[in-house]
Amino acid sequence: MPNFVQIDDSKLIKKMKKYEQVVGKEVEQLVKNAARLCAIECMRYTGPKGTKGEDKRRGESNIKKDLRGIFTIVNPKWWKAVMDMGKDKREVLVHEKTSIVWARDTQDTIDSVEGARTFHKANKASGKTTRLGMLDRAIIKQSVYRKYLKEVFAKVGIAKAGWASAAQKCEADVREPMKGIPAWVERNISTSPSAVSNHKGVGMSRSVKMTNKVRYSREVLDAGNEAFAINLAKKKMMSMMNHAIRYVKTKEAELA
Repeated sequence: MPNFVQIDDSKLIKKMKKYEQVVGKEVEQLVKNAARLCAIECMRYTGPKGTKGEDKRRGESNIKKDLRGIFTIVNPKWWKAVMDMGKDKREVLVHEKTSIVWARDTQDTIDSVEGARTFHKANKASGKTTRLGMLDRAIIKQSVYRKYLKEVFAKVGIAKAGWASAAQKCEADVREPMKGIPAWVERNISTSPSAVSNHKGVGMSRSVKMTNKVRYSREVLDAGNEAFAINLAKKKMMSMMNHAIRYVKTKEAELA
């Protein structure tokens, strides 16, 4: 389910009005800048949390763990053994050293990426992969598993890119609008939908609503992390404005 955040904090808007009076930048533009900052922080706290290369690798590691919980991956030798089960009239395959049953003739067998994709989709709920018992997993050819793993790895960062896309649409007039967005997220912006709308209320009231339209974005940014990200962005924005106001007033005092 897509999720959204809305910037309409009265205390923040009041500080922006003060900033406008002292520094000269209009409240409307400040609201857009604050919205971009909120989008960047939501991107940062969307799974896999963080923006570094190690955070991306952690996301890939989690994906690998998920897939190994629904697939039994076999090399060419054991794939042949699985395919020969019916011909050999064997109901199960047993590990030679441990005597553990690792395959049975009722399990699904997958020899195509499309088959892997379908089985994976069938074993996901609320954006999370359901771990299966050893003999309930699909048996997949090693070469097919590697191809599918590569395909899924390419999607790491798509939900984060939904927020990065929203940040782009905020029309912020900052010096580096893409600052804070890593390359592995930026590459997915074009395929990660979002929406941004601006609203002017009564008096100095302003608000911006940003929606991350990536289907599973809510599953990888819970309400707690979302609230933390928004509050962090507001604190950063307040700190920036307070610093600028003090700087201008100090300069004016020096010239008086």
